[in-house]
Amino acid sequence: MRSIAFLSQKGGSGKTTIAVHIAVAAQREKVILIDTDPQASASTWAAARATDEPLVVKSTTVETRTLLRQSQGRTFAVIDTAPHNIAGVDIVAGAADLLLIPCRPSVFDLAATESSVKIAKAARKPAAFVLNACAARGPEIDQAREVLQKHGYPVAPVTIGDRKAFSRAIITGEAVTEFEPSGKAAQEIMALWRWIKKQLGD
Repeated sequence: MRSIAFLSQKGGSGKTTIAVHIAVAAQREKVILIDTDPQASASTWAAARATDEPLVVKSTTVETRTLLRQSQGRTFAVIDTAPHNIAGVDIVAGAADLLLIPCRPSVFDLAATESSVKIAKAARKPAAFVLNACAARGPEIDQAREVLQKHGYPVAPVTIGDRKAFSRAIITGEAVTEFEPSGKAAQEIMALWRWIKKQLGD
Protein backbone atom coordinates (compact mmCIF):
# COMPACT_ATOMS: atom_id res chain seq x y z
CA MET A 1 0.00 0.00 0.00
CA ARG A 2 1.37 3.38 -1.02
CA SER A 3 1.10 6.26 1.44
CA ILE A 4 1.49 9.98 1.92
CA ALA A 5 1.73 11.80 5.24
CA PHE A 6 0.84 15.41 5.87
CA LEU A 7 3.39 16.80 8.27
CA SER A 8 3.38 20.17 10.01
CA GLN A 9 4.68 21.15 13.41
CA LYS A 10 2.62 24.34 13.40
CA GLY A 11 -1.11 24.59 14.05
CA GLY A 12 -3.21 26.39 11.49
CA SER A 13 -1.26 25.21 8.45
CA GLY A 14 -4.36 23.54 7.02
CA LYS A 15 -2.79 20.10 7.25
CA THR A 16 -5.95 18.20 8.20
CA THR A 17 -8.10 20.16 5.76
CA ILE A 18 -5.88 19.28 2.82
CA ALA A 19 -5.55 15.68 4.01
CA VAL A 20 -9.31 14.99 4.02
CA HIS A 21 -9.85 16.69 0.66
CA ILE A 22 -7.01 14.71 -0.93
CA ALA A 23 -8.33 11.48 0.62
CA VAL A 24 -11.64 12.02 -1.16
CA ALA A 25 -9.98 13.07 -4.42
CA ALA A 26 -7.98 9.83 -4.34
CA GLN A 27 -10.91 7.48 -3.71
CA ARG A 28 -10.37 5.46 -6.86
CA GLU A 29 -7.33 4.17 -5.01
CA LYS A 30 -9.45 2.60 -2.20
CA VAL A 31 -8.20 5.02 0.44
CA ILE A 32 -7.67 4.70 4.16
CA LEU A 33 -7.25 8.00 6.02
CA ILE A 34 -5.20 7.39 9.15
CA ASP A 35 -5.84 9.99 11.84
CA THR A 36 -2.88 10.19 14.23
CA ASP A 37 -3.73 13.68 15.48
CA PRO A 38 -4.94 13.57 19.12
CA GLN A 39 -7.41 16.33 18.21
CA ALA A 40 -9.03 13.77 15.87
CA SER A 41 -10.40 16.43 13.51
CA ALA A 42 -10.38 14.05 10.54
CA SER A 43 -12.35 11.49 12.55
CA THR A 44 -14.89 14.15 13.52
CA TRP A 45 -15.27 15.03 9.84
CA ALA A 46 -15.75 11.35 8.97
CA ALA A 47 -18.50 11.00 11.57
CA ALA A 48 -20.48 13.73 9.79
CA ARG A 49 -20.24 12.05 6.38
CA ALA A 50 -23.13 10.29 4.68
CA THR A 51 -20.76 7.63 3.34
CA ASP A 52 -18.20 5.29 4.86
CA GLU A 53 -15.62 6.19 2.23
CA PRO A 54 -12.83 6.93 2.57
CA LEU A 55 -12.24 4.66 5.52
CA VAL A 56 -11.04 6.80 8.43
CA VAL A 57 -9.20 5.11 11.28
CA LYS A 58 -7.89 6.65 14.48
CA SER A 59 -4.38 5.51 15.23
CA THR A 60 -1.37 6.25 17.35
CA THR A 61 1.86 7.05 15.57
CA VAL A 62 3.28 3.66 16.58
CA GLU A 63 0.22 1.74 15.35
CA THR A 64 0.33 3.47 11.97
CA ARG A 65 3.21 1.39 10.71
CA THR A 66 1.22 -1.78 11.43
CA LEU A 67 -1.85 -0.35 9.66
CA LEU A 68 0.21 0.30 6.56
CA ARG A 69 1.35 -3.32 6.53
CA GLN A 70 -2.18 -4.69 7.03
CA SER A 71 -3.85 -3.16 3.99
CA GLN A 72 -7.45 -4.22 4.85
CA GLY A 73 -8.15 -4.21 1.12
CA ARG A 74 -6.95 -0.63 0.78
CA THR A 75 -4.37 0.47 -1.77
CA PHE A 76 -3.59 4.02 -0.67
CA ALA A 77 -3.13 5.68 2.71
CA VAL A 78 -3.35 9.34 3.64
CA ILE A 79 -1.89 10.04 7.08
CA ASP A 80 -2.79 13.08 9.14
CA THR A 81 -0.31 13.93 11.89
CA ALA A 82 -0.45 16.16 14.95
CA PRO A 83 0.35 19.89 14.63
CA HIS A 84 3.15 19.56 17.16
CA ASN A 85 6.03 17.24 17.81
CA ILE A 86 4.58 14.19 19.55
CA ALA A 87 6.34 10.92 20.23
CA GLY A 88 6.45 8.69 17.19
CA VAL A 89 6.05 11.29 14.45
CA ASP A 90 9.43 10.10 13.18
CA ILE A 91 7.94 6.59 12.85
CA VAL A 92 5.13 7.93 10.67
CA ALA A 93 7.59 9.91 8.56
CA GLY A 94 9.73 6.84 8.07
CA ALA A 95 6.77 4.67 7.09
CA ALA A 96 5.22 6.97 4.47
CA ASP A 97 6.28 7.01 0.81
CA LEU A 98 5.97 10.78 0.48
CA LEU A 99 5.86 13.58 3.07
CA LEU A 100 3.87 16.72 2.31
CA ILE A 101 4.44 19.85 4.37
CA PRO A 102 1.61 22.40 4.11
CA CYS A 103 2.60 25.99 4.74
CA ARG A 104 0.87 29.35 4.60
CA PRO A 105 2.82 32.11 2.83
CA SER A 106 3.55 34.07 6.00
CA VAL A 107 6.75 34.83 7.87
CA PHE A 108 5.76 32.84 10.97
CA ASP A 109 4.64 29.81 8.98
CA LEU A 110 7.75 29.79 6.83
CA ALA A 111 9.95 29.88 9.92
CA ALA A 112 7.97 27.04 11.50
CA THR A 113 8.71 24.67 8.61
CA GLU A 114 12.25 24.16 9.91
CA SER A 115 11.21 21.49 12.43
CA SER A 116 9.15 19.61 9.82
CA VAL A 117 12.09 19.70 7.42
CA LYS A 118 14.35 18.19 10.08
CA ILE A 119 11.91 15.31 10.58
CA ALA A 120 11.67 14.71 6.82
CA LYS A 121 15.45 14.73 6.37
CA ALA A 122 15.96 12.39 9.30
CA ALA A 123 13.44 9.98 7.74
CA ARG A 124 15.27 10.14 4.41
CA LYS A 125 12.00 10.15 2.52
CA PRO A 126 10.89 12.27 -0.45
CA ALA A 127 9.12 15.41 0.69
CA ALA A 128 7.51 18.49 -0.80
CA PHE A 129 5.88 21.71 0.36
CA VAL A 130 2.28 22.69 -0.38
CA LEU A 131 1.45 26.38 -0.17
CA ASN A 132 -1.96 26.73 1.46
CA ALA A 133 -4.48 29.51 2.18
CA CYS A 134 -2.94 31.69 -0.51
CA ALA A 135 -4.42 35.02 -1.49
CA ALA A 136 -5.46 35.44 -5.12
CA ARG A 137 -2.84 38.10 -5.75
CA GLY A 138 0.33 39.40 -4.17
CA PRO A 139 4.09 38.81 -4.12
CA GLU A 140 3.96 36.61 -1.00
CA ILE A 141 3.52 33.36 -2.91
CA ASP A 142 6.63 33.78 -5.06
CA GLN A 143 8.59 34.94 -2.02
CA ALA A 144 7.43 31.91 -0.04
CA ARG A 145 8.46 29.57 -2.87
CA GLU A 146 11.92 31.09 -2.90
CA VAL A 147 12.32 30.61 0.86
CA LEU A 148 11.00 27.04 0.88
CA GLN A 149 13.11 25.85 -2.04
CA LYS A 150 16.24 26.62 -0.02
CA HIS A 151 15.43 23.56 2.12
CA GLY A 152 16.12 21.33 -0.87
CA TYR A 153 12.58 20.06 -1.38
CA PRO A 154 10.24 20.96 -4.24
CA VAL A 155 7.23 23.21 -3.80
CA ALA A 156 4.05 21.93 -5.41
CA PRO A 157 3.22 24.06 -8.46
CA VAL A 158 -0.43 23.99 -7.36
CA THR A 159 -1.28 26.50 -4.64
CA ILE A 160 -4.36 26.08 -2.47
CA GLY A 161 -6.38 29.26 -2.20
CA ASP A 162 -7.88 30.87 0.86
CA ARG A 163 -11.44 29.82 -0.02
CA LYS A 164 -14.55 29.50 2.13
CA ALA A 165 -15.56 26.36 0.22
CA PHE A 166 -12.94 24.35 2.13
CA SER A 167 -14.36 25.08 5.59
CA ARG A 168 -17.97 24.91 4.40
CA ALA A 169 -17.40 21.47 2.91
CA ILE A 170 -15.74 20.22 6.10
CA ILE A 171 -18.71 21.36 8.23
CA THR A 172 -21.08 19.30 6.10
CA GLY A 173 -18.86 16.21 6.23
CA GLU A 174 -17.87 16.58 2.61
CA ALA A 175 -14.83 17.44 0.52
CA VAL A 176 -14.85 20.33 -1.94
CA THR A 177 -15.00 17.87 -4.85
CA GLU A 178 -18.37 16.75 -3.46
CA PHE A 179 -19.62 20.05 -2.03
CA GLU A 180 -18.84 22.21 -5.06
CA PRO A 181 -17.36 19.92 -7.73
CA SER A 182 -17.03 22.58 -10.40
CA GLY A 183 -15.64 25.24 -8.06
CA LYS A 184 -12.09 26.58 -7.96
CA ALA A 185 -11.35 24.85 -4.64
CA ALA A 186 -12.21 21.46 -6.16
CA GLN A 187 -10.08 22.23 -9.21
CA GLU A 188 -7.12 23.06 -6.98
CA ILE A 189 -7.47 19.85 -4.98
CA MET A 190 -7.74 17.69 -8.10
CA ALA A 191 -4.72 19.43 -9.63
CA LEU A 192 -2.76 18.85 -6.41
CA TRP A 193 -3.77 15.19 -6.36
CA ARG A 194 -2.60 14.72 -9.95
CA TRP A 195 0.74 16.30 -9.02
CA ILE A 196 1.06 14.08 -5.95
CA LYS A 197 0.50 10.99 -8.09
CA LYS A 198 3.33 12.10 -10.37
CA GLN A 199 5.62 12.42 -7.36
CA LEU A 200 4.73 8.85 -6.44
CA GLY A 201 5.64 7.68 -9.94
CA ASP A 202 2.13 7.23 -11.36
